[in-house]
Amino acid sequence: MKKFSLLALSIILIGCSSTSEVADVETNNPPTTIADNQTTTTSQNSTDKPVEVVEEYVFDIERMSALTGLEIAPELWLKRPRRVLAFKVDNNINARPQSGLQEADAIFEILVEGGMTRFLAFFLDKSSSYLGPIRSARPTDPTVIRPLGGTLIVSGATGGLIPTIRESGVPVLEETSAPAMFRISNRNAPHNLYADTELVRGVINDKGYYFLQPGPEPLYEFGKDQTNWEEGAARVTVKYSEFSTVIWKLGDSGYERFIIDGYSQNKEAVAHNFITQDGNYTDILKTETIVVIQGPLYNDENTTLPSILTVGVGPVTIFNNGNLIEGTWRRNDIKEPFTFTDSNQEPIKVPPSSQWVHIVPTSGEITWNNS
Repeated sequence: MKKFSLLALSIILIGCSSTSEVADVETNNPPTTIADNQTTTTSQNSTDKPVEVVEEYVFDIERMSALTGLEIAPELWLKRPRRVLAFKVDNNINARPQSGLQEADAIFEILVEGGMTRFLAFFLDKSSSYLGPIRSARPTDPTVIRPLGGTLIVSGATGGLIPTIRESGVPVLEETSAPAMFRISNRNAPHNLYADTELVRGVINDKGYYFLQPGPEPLYEFGKDQTNWEEGAARVTVKYSEFSTVIWKLGDSGYERFIIDGYSQNKEAVAHNFITQDGNYTDILKTETIVVIQGPLYNDENTTLPSILTVGVGPVTIFNNGNLIEGTWRRNDIKEPFTFTDSNQEPIKVPPSSQWVHIVPTSGEITWNNS
């Protein structure tokens, strides 16, 4: 991929003669000219300020991650085509700390029953040998997986839901035998099913499930021109319900995740950590970009489970590096990716980076500040 930089040209006008001739200016640089089709704005009393250089960005489906927008190592993209895997991961109080979420390409967090949330951990170019706990599917899942041609991996689902998901065009892999998926002894069921993502990929390959070639289109439009964003989002609060609130605090390497769980005796925000397979290392979950998509809450007709509508139009708020932009998401079908536009109906380009996508009911609360 070729990248180009825009060079800002500054011309200082110092007076003019009665014949409108511009006075000579002493300089060590050669004189510059501006083409007829270029424009420049000057102010007689203004002080020259450095102009931010914006790097042009073009998504390369062969060499970039569809889930982060970032360029990936040649040894990864040379292995393509690959299918997206979406693992349903538990977020019950008894499932924490989870494992493997920190290794995913992108995370979707979606409301389920009881005001709680569960995750879809998306894997394309990355992998985890210890991901879990894995739980059952919910009706909203296929609506965000379908545009990526991905496969949903779950422990099971409410009766009748799996066939419906498959009919929507999303293959489903339910619990399979070790070593691809396995139950651990130091957790109680149903919070003890884990997976090796690459071994699961092998199982799916053997089944011949459908996948895209040469790979999925981007999750949404990525780009690096964030000049129209606002400041003031060093702390972001996403309240799904009275039982589930997520707080992101900007740190040295992105946003760090804290949670308030209404089912816990402790009602204060606590760090949301992950744990590795050896059980000796924990750290806080992080992301560089937060995307909050809000849609109407409804009860699925077949299962009566709470679901969020992700087709149509709704509000979106995007956060990155303490900045934010508000806009509108749109799509006409679950086969299509989300598109984002700002208040001027201009496309919003999400910064290429790690992505955490919240699917939140419109009744949820999204707030931010710099405290």
